[in-house]
Amino acid sequence: MSKKDLTLTKYQMVKDYVLSQIENQEFTEEDRIPSESEFSKLLDVSTITVRKALSELVNEGVIYRIRGKGSFVASQAAVPEKTSNLVAFVISGVELYDSSYMQIMRGIQSFLGKHGCKLIIEFVENDFEQERELVLGLIQTELRGLLIYSSDPEAAKGYLGEIRKKAIPFVMLDRSPSGYPVNVVTCNNHDGAYEAVEYLIQQGHQRIGFAAYDYHLSPEIDRYNGYRNAMLNASIPISESLLFLDKEMDHAVLAHLIQNGELTALFCANDKRALEVIERLTALDIRIPEQVSLIGFDDFESSKFAKVALSTVKQYFDVLGYESAKLLFEITEGSSYGNKKVMLPTSLVIRETTKRFQG
Repeated sequence: MSKKDLTLTKYQMVKDYVLSQIENQEFTEEDRIPSESEFSKLLDVSTITVRKALSELVNEGVIYRIRGKGSFVASQAAVPEKTSNLVAFVISGVELYDSSYMQIMRGIQSFLGKHGCKLIIEFVENDFEQERELVLGLIQTELRGLLIYSSDPEAAKGYLGEIRKKAIPFVMLDRSPSGYPVNVVTCNNHDGAYEAVEYLIQQGHQRIGFAAYDYHLSPEIDRYNGYRNAMLNASIPISESLLFLDKEMDHAVLAHLIQNGELTALFCANDKRALEVIERLTALDIRIPEQVSLIGFDDFESSKFAKVALSTVKQYFDVLGYESAKLLFEITEGSSYGNKKVMLPTSLVIRETTKRFQG
């Protein structure tokens, strides 16, 4: 333990001792408490450490000082409740053991483990009503804060209002509602998508399509805007016929566009969509990357082991978890003010699904 950490520990020990004596009524209202030198001998700490602890208790209204007479317990001294060491992570997704979810949890645990907190993981299988009921139940318990990975952030506005009424700190992960300020940690979806599409353009592609998966979610909208801006900044017109924004994708139409040379590359909003496209196009005898180049987003563990190893935009899920827990602590400790949007970097990973266009 460093000298600084030791000083902080001793200072907190003095505070905790005074608070426990008040709580146990050893020190009662208007009682004079020991002097700085008496506390120093009693607790084997320096008078400077005692002075710092007592000054903070004065600021918190627990004690008051009279010059020349000492320190006294304030009337109706407000003894702060001990902060809960429980953090709940509500995750609404498809498969609990998805590698990306596991990495997020590992990142959260990594931070909380350093700060003596316990993590409660509540998984909901992509059912918003269950998600809402779960959150409303959790906020009736004693929590330090909530981490939320929502299946429908727009619908979540309702229960987020209830969390705020309870004054429980919360941070959203990956996605957040539009027009509703919240603390959120996400990756730089726009720039990651822009870099991917820019790479395809540099490889000679111009007829580049975009395939969404859950287009109502804020990350996918940001990724579409990254795609769009990369195309527009390269003075390449965007054809509506090359946009696949629906959840159900018509792979036969996609194959037809590829066979006719109307689409030579496809940027997918996530690896789930990209891996599905690889499977379906391969079944339709479309060769990847000979006939079409493909880039996904996320870099799932399975992406490198696909039939054709997937080129993708990597986001760092463990860092997402770690930074979300860190932001939650900053809020609970009062060192973060206002609503923050933390954006994490991404990196382009080129594997075997991309090829220079030979037109």
